[in-house]
Amino acid sequence: MKKRMLAALLAGSMLLTACGGTGGQTASQAPKGEAPQSASADAGTQSGQKVTMKVSVGVADNHFEAVAVNKMKEYIEEQTGGNFTVEIFTGAQIGNDQEVFEGLKLGVADMLPCGTDIIGNFSKDFGLLSLPYLFDNEKQVEAVVEGEFGQSLLKELEDIGYVGLGFGNFGFRHTTNSKHPINSVEDMKGLKIRTMTTPIHLEVFEALGANPTPMAFSELFSALQQGVVDGQENPLMNIYANKLHEVQKYLTLDGHVFTFVTFVVSKDWYDKLEPSYQQILNDGIKIATEYMKESCESEDALALEKMKEAGVEVVELTPEAKDEFREAVKGVSEKYGNEINPDKYKEMLDIIASVQ
Repeated sequence: MKKRMLAALLAGSMLLTACGGTGGQTASQAPKGEAPQSASADAGTQSGQKVTMKVSVGVADNHFEAVAVNKMKEYIEEQTGGNFTVEIFTGAQIGNDQEVFEGLKLGVADMLPCGTDIIGNFSKDFGLLSLPYLFDNEKQVEAVVEGEFGQSLLKELEDIGYVGLGFGNFGFRHTTNSKHPINSVEDMKGLKIRTMTTPIHLEVFEALGANPTPMAFSELFSALQQGVVDGQENPLMNIYANKLHEVQKYLTLDGHVFTFVTFVVSKDWYDKLEPSYQQILNDGIKIATEYMKESCESEDALALEKMKEAGVEVVELTPEAKDEFREAVKGVSEKYGNEINPDKYKEMLDIIASVQ
């Protein structure tokens, strides 16, 4: 089914086309903050260029990332008088992040909010953002990705044929399980925890004494329900929206990784846009990323409250316990940080340390 979808989209893809269509759902919630003023409706409507942009989104259409993409869509289409239309495919209809990231250059999609762990397979410095226990709060996150460090990462994508348009917050990843509360590293020992397939994540949970078990997210609910794995790790909204809490008793707010997505397009596709459209697209991305930043915190707080009401037992690690977890994985962080780029690793740590 997915191969047929990929083939159909590839066959019918026109990167800069006269096709119409608006695709996706129109969000009912108003944008948070004012729209950027650097692009005007006149700049878009005076252009003779017609563009259709296919956006692949991995989450369901009610997730705040999908809502953010719809905010971008509304802004772009309004500013261009509908000459630049945006079609949104949610729920990984086109493919998973890695499939679509590689397919951007072939036209299977034109834009992807892609996990930075996936991008790290192609532009290695992005892997620094997947290191464990880097951040204690969102201020540190903002200092890293919204400043010169984050801009330098986006610039590196041009070397491999992409344009990075901005970072969207997806939230801290936390751990659930069905066996017992996790209050310390000792409590992690022997637990079968479903993780992502990236080596860093696997080694982190090995260092904590767990038995990391990579598997497709689509298989996770049934695997938890049947006891194939004891637990998993994900941002709070992902856990709640996918009803994983219904088959998990215990949630530990360990915040072992902060998850980002990077809004990416192919450089060839971007370079074919007229400058006025490039500016409107860039401003639309600012609306989307700002919405994700503000919504991530509020949506996670709501998800946590709902899971508590559903009977999930929540453990918030003490500062001493958090330090124990951080120390247990220190070797993994140093190994990968120095393998990826020791200078940028140190630069990132210095930025984080400068923010209280």
